[in-house]
Amino acid sequence: MPKGVAQPSTASNPPRKEPPIMIVKEAIQLFNTEVLDYLERDAEIPTITRAGAQGDVSILRVTKDDAVKPVAKAGIAVIRGENGGNTHSLHGNGPIFWDAAPERDGSLLLGRLTVPAESEAVLAHPEHGFLAIAPGTYEIGRQREYRGEWALVAD
Repeated sequence: MPKGVAQPSTASNPPRKEPPIMIVKEAIQLFNTEVLDYLERDAEIPTITRAGAQGDVSILRVTKDDAVKPVAKAGIAVIRGENGGNTHSLHGNGPIFWDAAPERDGSLLLGRLTVPAESEAVLAHPEHGFLAIAPGTYEIGRQREYRGEWALVAD
């Protein structure tokens, strides 16, 4: 693209604007998702625009094909809680799209999320609260840590 010519806006490359500010109690109502009592209900929810993490889940903005499968209004579990753990789930205010990655041994990739310019998305978890995700396309994955050997982060 020649210098001085604006790039077209796509889900992977939406126009830049300040993300809306949402607070925890608004997200609880909007997404019908509860968080634990110790989380401050009037706290602002941080917005990820490039990279972030929530417990054992990583979020990284990518310049790859957009996800195409619509997420239902009720949201979708990204990682289900195991052994009494809590589930990380994606929710949208407006259409959002999630393509789950095929399960492969050793792969940390869970899937690809696309948030169109007119929509909002959050990653919710009862213990961690919410993370807002700005418009764009992201790869969502597991995190691992080194404890004498590599292991998935336990959340």
